[in-house]
Order: sequence, then structure tokens, then C-alpha cells
Amino acid sequence: MTRYFKIISVLIGIFVLFCASLANAGAYYKTVEQPPTVSAQIKGATEFSVLPIDYSAIDPKDLGYTNDADWNADKNQVPQAFADSFPVLIKETNVSNKKVSMVKIIDKPTKGIIAEVAVTKINLNWNYWTGRPDEYVCKITFTNAADGQKLYSGVVEVSSFSGNPFTHAWGMSFSGRMQSAAYNIAWVLTKIMTDGKVDPPEY
Repeated sequence: MTRYFKIISVLIGIFVLFCASLANAGAYYKTVEQPPTVSAQIKGATEFSVLPIDYSAIDPKDLGYTNDADWNADKNQVPQAFADSFPVLIKETNVSNKKVSMVKIIDKPTKGIIAEVAVTKINLNWNYWTGRPDEYVCKITFTNAADGQKLYSGVVEVSSFSGNPFTHAWGMSFSGRMQSAAYNIAWVLTKIMTDGKVDPPEY
């Protein structure tokens, strides 16, 4: 009987931790800094060129990678997930007048607005017990392609929360979490394209 009681106690403990992870895993992003006013030029623009997410500031060893091949294998799945996010988000926000094109770093758009994201730090929070999402510290810049004028510069902490906390609780891979973070980064960019700033500043 004592043995069964211990088993039940462990299961209850796991269930409590699991429920706690569901309660604490729901933040998609938090704005650290951004311009105090709306950018009317971004809000009114209809054409945007988005560069690939820049991970050059990240040392894969800090994330537990022992070789570049494994890091690149996971990182190389992100661009497609990032690109696939925008049609979904544009449709959800009902702003069909916004045209978003993915461009390479070597491309030099001459019209519209260029959006860039540089991930400066990744905070690893996830584990099997809590399922807490990782945090990506992102420097976001919007630039007028025609004259190089900076229209928006800010820092946003974006999480790897997928919207399905069961995914985190049952063991999403780091590659999967990177792709979830990419979707949330695209969501933040879409908010800026639509409203001229991140609004609400935290969600």
C-alpha cells in the first residue's frame, strides 16, 4: 500500500508541475525598448522586404552544441518556418494590402521598407519538468530602402512558446523551439508593419 501511495504522490507532483508549466508558459513576447511614437511611414507602407534572422552573435557552444554541423542543421530549418509565418499572420491580422517578401542579405531592395532581426542572446529556460519556453533577445530594425533612414529600432524578448503548452511539456526539440520562436518573431514584425510599433508592448 505504501508503494502505491508513493507512486500516486509522484504522479500528483508531476501533474502539479505540469499544470504550473501551462500557467507560466504563455508569454509570446515582451518589448524591452522601442520608439515612443508610432511610425506613420511604416504603418502606411504596403511593401516590406524581410531579411533572414541573424544568429551571428550566438555562440552555439553556449546552447550545448559540440559542433557546428549540428547547430547549422537545426538553424537551417528556421528560414523556411520564418517565411511561412508571414502569409498566415497577414491573413490573421486582415491587412491584405501589406506585401511581405523574403530577401537574402546580398539583395539590396531599392523601394519599400527593409525589416531586420538580429538575435543577440538566447536564454535557455526549457526543461522536461517546467516546459518553460526559451527567450530570444532580438534587436529589430526597420529601414527605408530608398534613403537608408531608420524608421524603427527596438529590442524585444521573444519566447519559443508555440501556443500549445503540451508540446513544451512533452519535449519539443531545440530545433522545434527555434521554429516556434521564428513564428513569434514574425508576429512581432507583423505588428510593427500594421501598427507602426509593437502594440500591445507585451503579450
